[in-house]
Amino acid sequence: MVPTLSEDLHTDRLQLERWEEPTATPVLRRLATTPAVVRYVADGLVWSDLRIREVSARNVEHWRRHGFGWRLVRLAASGEAVGFIGLNFAGEGVNVDPNEYEIGWWLDPAVWGRGLAREGAAAVRDEAFDRLEAPSIIARIQPPNAASLAVAGAIGLTHDFDTLGRTGEPAAVLRLTAEDWRASPRRASPPTIAGRGSPRPAGPAAPA
Repeated sequence: MVPTLSEDLHTDRLQLERWEEPTATPVLRRLATTPAVVRYVADGLVWSDLRIREVSARNVEHWRRHGFGWRLVRLAASGEAVGFIGLNFAGEGVNVDPNEYEIGWWLDPAVWGRGLAREGAAAVRDEAFDRLEAPSIIARIQPPNAASLAVAGAIGLTHDFDTLGRTGEPAAVLRLTAEDWRASPRRASPPTIAGRGSPRPAGPAAPA
């Protein structure tokens, strides 16, 4: 059964919208061609325009088939689009169960260090367990990506096992179960204010 399509998610500082190609693809293009953002994504190379268009179209199809997916992130105060938070089935070829619920985040370097990835990821985490009734969520993160590991830890994920990604890159798989989420105080109050962090990309663990 496809879950009922959700409305936008809102946090203190963010609005998270369903992925739509006309508005989301330009943001994906901007980030996927920024070396600092894709440094820890697969082989670390910037994406071709064909790959960008294919991934964006796949995100739309994931929403159509499953009722959830990647969300465009806007600053609530200005409406500026600054990245996305992903939630999707992991799919084939990533050395995890393809039916795992996978979370990830890419944000524009201009907004790094403000706790926005943690704030948005907490909202999507709660959607996964509340609306979608996911048994657990995972994130796949390259071990040198300390900023993303910190975000994952802040929203409750812990190390499960190590594996390799699609291009043979080492990846740590972190997990949070629904049982542990229900027992956690993080559930009641997702973080909205954070200190400045490492100047590295807070992301991603999303399909490539």
